[in-house]
Amino acid sequence: MTVINSQQVPAFSATDDESLSSLAMAASNLEAQQWAVDRAEQVLTELVQSAVNEGLETGSIAAVAGLTQEEIEQISAKGAGA
Repeated sequence: MTVINSQQVPAFSATDDESLSSLAMAASNLEAQQWAVDRAEQVLTELVQSAVNEGLETGSIAAVAGLTQEEIEQISAKGAGA
C-alpha cells in the first residue's frame, strides 16, 4: 500500500501498471467497437425502413440486407410504431 493524500491505495508494480494499461486499452477498444456496431445497426434499420416505405418487396430487401423476411417485418413494424 502507498499513502496518497492521507488515503491508502494499492501499490502496483510496473508489470501491474502495464497490465492495467493494456486492460484499459482493451476496454476502450471494445467500447469503440460497440459504438460502431450500434451506429451501423441504426443506419441499417433506417435504410430498411426507407426501402419498405418506398414499397420495395420485403424479400428483396431481406436478400440484399442479409436479413430474414421476419427481421424486415419487425424493423418495418418498429418504424411504423415510431
